[in-house]
Amino acid sequence: MPETIRPAQPEDMPRLQQIVEGVWAIGSDWTLEEKYGSIGDESWDRWLVPKIMSRLWDEVGSTLVTERDGRIVGFVAYSLDGLRRVGTIHYNAVAVECQGQGIGTRQVEHVLALMRDGGMEIATVGTGLNEGHAAARRMYEKAGFEPVIEYRMYARRL
Repeated sequence: MPETIRPAQPEDMPRLQQIVEGVWAIGSDWTLEEKYGSIGDESWDRWLVPKIMSRLWDEVGSTLVTERDGRIVGFVAYSLDGLRRVGTIHYNAVAVECQGQGIGTRQVEHVLALMRDGGMEIATVGTGLNEGHAAARRMYEKAGFEPVIEYRMYARRL
């Protein structure tokens, strides 16, 4: 059965959380823990997963899921700013066991079409500059995105 992309529903959230928990061991919360140990005596995902899930709940109306054989294998959340005519991809994730199969690219292409149809003139997305985000950067650049600003997070032990 081919993949389908459809609007997310509240009942999809447990599966989206599973994907988040499997995928996001690449970001700043994880990196801080790798460098300094657990933050607030909790694992990195204790802080990150609720943050992402809260945003996904807030944006359930602009989150899409990709299904294969009736199982959610990825999701993408986005927003459209009609005044500025800028669309933004907030999250684009593919279940670990399905990565490298073009699902993330197809999700991006789908959202870019929605952005064009919605009158957006520019599409934006942000990624980390670390090795964990390298595949995402390659995918976005292949989709025609170009870097416009670099960001560096600094931290220190107090």
